[in-house]
Amino acid sequence: MNKKTEQDSSGRLRFRLRLTGGLLLALLLAVAGRAVQLQAFDGARLARLGERQHLQEAIFVPKRGSILSRNGDPLAISVDAQSVYVRPRRLRAPEKIAPKVARALGMKTREVKRRFASKKPFVWLKRQVTPREAKRVNALKAEGVGLYHETRRFYPKGHLAGQTLGLVGRDAQGLEGVERSYDRYIRGEPGSSVVGRDALGRRVLLTGLDDHKIPPGGNVHLTLDTTLQHLAEKHLEATVKRFRAKGGTVVMADPFTGAILALASYPFFDPNQFRSQHRDRWRIRAVTDTYEPGSVFKAVLAAAALEEGVVGREDLIFCEFGRYRYGGRFIHDFKEYGWLSFAKVLQLSSNIGVTKVAHKLGRDRYHRYIQRFGFGQKTKVDLPGEVPGTVRPPHTWYDIDLAATSFGQSVSVTPLQMIMAFSAIANGGLLMKPYVVERVTGENGRVLLERRPELVRRVASRATARTVAGILKGVVAEGGTGTRAALAGFEAAGKTGTSQKADKMKGGYSKTKRVASFVGFVPADEPRFVLLTLVDEPTVNVYGGVVAAPLFRRIAGPALHALGATPSRRLLPAVNPGRESGVIRVSRTAPRGRRADRTGGRPDLVGLSMREAVAEAKKRNLSVVLRGHGYVVSQRVEGAGGRLALTLKE
Repeated sequence: MNKKTEQDSSGRLRFRLRLTGGLLLALLLAVAGRAVQLQAFDGARLARLGERQHLQEAIFVPKRGSILSRNGDPLAISVDAQSVYVRPRRLRAPEKIAPKVARALGMKTREVKRRFASKKPFVWLKRQVTPREAKRVNALKAEGVGLYHETRRFYPKGHLAGQTLGLVGRDAQGLEGVERSYDRYIRGEPGSSVVGRDALGRRVLLTGLDDHKIPPGGNVHLTLDTTLQHLAEKHLEATVKRFRAKGGTVVMADPFTGAILALASYPFFDPNQFRSQHRDRWRIRAVTDTYEPGSVFKAVLAAAALEEGVVGREDLIFCEFGRYRYGGRFIHDFKEYGWLSFAKVLQLSSNIGVTKVAHKLGRDRYHRYIQRFGFGQKTKVDLPGEVPGTVRPPHTWYDIDLAATSFGQSVSVTPLQMIMAFSAIANGGLLMKPYVVERVTGENGRVLLERRPELVRRVASRATARTVAGILKGVVAEGGTGTRAALAGFEAAGKTGTSQKADKMKGGYSKTKRVASFVGFVPADEPRFVLLTLVDEPTVNVYGGVVAAPLFRRIAGPALHALGATPSRRLLPAVNPGRESGVIRVSRTAPRGRRADRTGGRPDLVGLSMREAVAEAKKRNLSVVLRGHGYVVSQRVEGAGGRLALTLKE
């Protein structure tokens, strides 16, 4: 190779080296420039993008606190549960796996297929499944279908105090009752933490497990007594069924503190099964429903009239022999009464007598006392859905409205308002604020909230309250309308009520629909509790003295025993139903034991079917005469042989 050829070859080599070096330098400069750009200018943005792809802030919801009775019994707790989800994009052979998943969860196949076809990356199949369902799903080992661990609300005692407790939604939020009112305490404070995600989107903890522990919600301690609540529900259900009623309500309260000891509504509500029960059962009827109280309201008039001095306990009132024209209408009494003392007016529940007293009191003063006793306004109890009831302003009252209000019509009240008004009579004239939660505690028993008795106002003097209480003793004593509420060994005070229900279709009052009620306290002089019993639309018998007063006795007797009350005197049970039923009183002097029961005692058969009544009479060796068919509505003893005559109606 000549010298010129060698020089040309060497020149081309140098050129290629320079070109390659230049290209490499340019590439290095470009990479360096890009690195500077990414690091100096786009670093923050890219870091956020990376965190969004691989890191996520997870919200950890704390376990809901428990709800406990005053006895410490758990009424609502949170238990571990599992929910089934699907990631549609990860499914393999969804058409084949859908029927199997549907069978495992008890769902319809088409519904499972619809959720499988979702465009979303995550879809719930079924929340809070049973352990058996979770086991079946797990056994399928279907890719894309998984189980998520969470908690669900469980109510160990079923329907006991169900409406008061309320219910919780799927996302652990309180929807009704105490669960709703105290949700911010029970639910607790949620926490958050940053978790990593791998290439498959699975969570990876970046810190230790202790960093993800969230304190549970607070524990709520109720004023409800488990034993008293059980008694209330047991006897309420039996009474509603016995008198074939639409429903009923029982409220028991401590008159000196306002603490609610029992609160029951029938039909019952089981929060564990709330999805299968009508929403109408959810509400707490004692605070959400109103009714016209009827003659029970006469106790309020009595307190107002005595406090204002317009009448005295022994002042005589002429009751017009059962028919009295006032305000353009005729007012009637159950019987033809002549002159009665004011105490007797209440004992015998004379509408004419209280109308005359209300006329002397006047509409303005009477209205003022109605409001002072808490009617027409919310009690502000710590439960949701309370209504104020209806009390019209006095300037809209006609004379007949004044009369109607005196015996508990033209005014609507809630059972809770009524029991608090009677509590004021029982405790010496003080209106207390009712409450169902005593305290809320957090971790290690730390008290987060504590309620103490709260006085609303004084509504009457102690002397007036004692006088009214003394008159109400007569209602339960021999000759009164509430003798079926009498208890062995304890002196009770109270008032019966039988009110017509408004006819919303035709206007006016229904001829058949009634509310039977009784409100009383026992022992009368040193009350342990005030108890309201209300039966809505009974059909076998409609009178408060026949339907609601015995319910009071059946609950109050065992309740006093449960509270450790000691009888003040030895008495046999008083079972005289008063003038509203026609049943003969059991002799107080009859010897005790089986022989006395079989020959001298007269069982209370009102409300029983013909078959049940005959069976009961046969068991006691009693001779009975049946008149009619259906259910026993009244009974009496007739003839020298002491046969028991039963009147029945369909």
